[in-house]
Amino acid sequence: MEFVRRVVNGSEIKGVIDIPNTLVDKKLEVLIFPVTEYTKKTKKRKSLSGFLSEYAKPELICKEENAWYEEAKE
Repeated sequence: MEFVRRVVNGSEIKGVIDIPNTLVDKKLEVLIFPVTEYTKKTKKRKSLSGFLSEYAKPELICKEENAWYEEAKE
């Protein structure tokens, strides 16, 4: 990563950057780094409903509601 490092007198940058008056007559180190912007990556979720639909048996769908009860009473 590229960056800039300079030692300057505070009075040189007074008009460019707001600095406290206590730093105007002192030597200052100025560091400039690029801002790295991160984008949030979202993963596309896959649904199993479409994948499993090829195995669906419409004639058994009506029996699903009572399937657990029927299986448990045996």
